[in-house]
Amino acid sequence: MAQTRFVHKATYGGMGHSRLPQYEIRGNAVYGSMYNRAVPHGKALYTIQGRSWYPTSNHPDGKNAHPLYTMRGDRVHTTRFNTDHNPSQHAFVIREHGSLK
Repeated sequence: MAQTRFVHKATYGGMGHSRLPQYEIRGNAVYGSMYNRAVPHGKALYTIQGRSWYPTSNHPDGKNAHPLYTMRGDRVHTTRFNTDHNPSQHAFVIREHGSLK
């Protein structure tokens, strides 16, 4: 069984990375974390194909044929299909542990 990886916001109130994960990666799916009240907890919000994250029908905006995020190592960047797209910085950081210290 694949280990859960945790996804943290790249910025949190202008103070670097968030301490608590916003998402969890399990296998080839991204789930909402219990710390992110904006999305359903325990439901696959994205499916991972290659390095790209595609929204599923559980995503608040619904399923989409275009990827909203792409992984580059332990960084997650928005794509041009994401309304918050910023090519100059990453949106999330992936960690093996749930809480950053």
